Amino acid sequence: MFSQDKQPVVALALITAICLAGDSMLYIVLPTHWKEVGLTSLVQVGILLSVNRFVRLPLNPLIGYIYKKVNFRSGILLAVILSGITTISYGLVENFKIWVFLRSIWGFSWALFKLGGYLLILQFSTDMNRGNVMGTYNGLYRLGSLFGMLFGGFFADLIGMKTISIVIGFFAFLSICIIYKYIPKTVEIYDVANKTHPSNLSNKRYLFDKPLVKRFITAFLVMMLLDGMLTATLGHIIEVKYTNNIEVFHVIIGAATLAGIMQALRWGISPIVIPQIGNLLDRSNHNNVILGLFLSCASILSFLLPFQIQLGIWLPILFLHLIVSSILINVMDTIVAEYASKQINKIFIMTTFTIIVDLGAALGPITSYFLEQKIGLESLFWITAGVCCLLSIIWIIPRNQSGNREHRMYHEM
Repeated sequence: MFSQDKQPVVALALITAICLAGDSMLYIVLPTHWKEVGLTSLVQVGILLSVNRFVRLPLNPLIGYIYKKVNFRSGILLAVILSGITTISYGLVENFKIWVFLRSIWGFSWALFKLGGYLLILQFSTDMNRGNVMGTYNGLYRLGSLFGMLFGGFFADLIGMKTISIVIGFFAFLSICIIYKYIPKTVEIYDVANKTHPSNLSNKRYLFDKPLVKRFITAFLVMMLLDGMLTATLGHIIEVKYTNNIEVFHVIIGAATLAGIMQALRWGISPIVIPQIGNLLDRSNHNNVILGLFLSCASILSFLLPFQIQLGIWLPILFLHLIVSSILINVMDTIVAEYASKQINKIFIMTTFTIIVDLGAALGPITSYFLEQKIGLESLFWITAGVCCLLSIIWIIPRNQSGNREHRMYHEM
């Protein structure tokens, strides 16, 4: 099914999926089951869904250093062990401070997974297939979100959040056997054509390269508005708009279950859709236009979501929004990885990129719950629509040829 040269990437994606299930479950379950685990307000929910991302900001440079100094396989093994411990602990603790600590540990674990995935993709992909490999990785590891959100939401409503947390955490440890069979011990950190270690001065030059900065800003806003905000508030949005007891095909289900189903459908179709978008990126010389078009779609869908629409029409709109959000994240990953593949110090660029997207993802949940109280859900989504519209214009319309020439000259230096 997968080519042999893609096996390490596929293996790491599946390992990540298993370990991600517990975290993904929280985005569906905590907004509706927060009292069960000892929380006292939705603000605490927002903090817990954000803190794991905030701690990754100072930790990402450390993660880059770890991958320079230790065995790559050992880094992934450490990530698996920590994720298993934290997920099991979700079912055992009822203290907010301990919850913050556990979410911080998961943040460290996820940083190991994320940067490790980027480095593995850069090693096992080329300019001809990077979009497809990135799409395969992103699509497969999000199967963990499918399992965590669908089954986590369903069983949390059925038997409680504590029991399902322990079960999901146990499965994380079972993925260790995959590590020793498929994950390589080492990966290339620097450009194989230039074995010298880049100086800090040369690294800083990347931060002033306009094409890279443009990518970073877009990725930050996409992650904050379309990943952090939408994912963290999905169950809450459904509960606010349609109450917590919703009739679907003559069956009454909870908001957490319905949110889990929507996210599960999203991550179930992602392994099919996202690699195809990756193929399109690999064949196209106009990735900026592709990015702009999907940003336009996100703008339209964000604008429509707040309206009072019949559930049977509103759910397909929501589903399309979730799919477009997944596609945009993969497009951003691909165009930044494409840039990094042509530079000497890949790990510096990808570490910086990881910090940027983590900052956006971290601000999403807590900002959404804060702004909801200030301006309401409708205004929140309309602001998102406006930002996405502006970004689409920036990427599609301006074609600064002189800037492109400067970028090419920069790469040739």
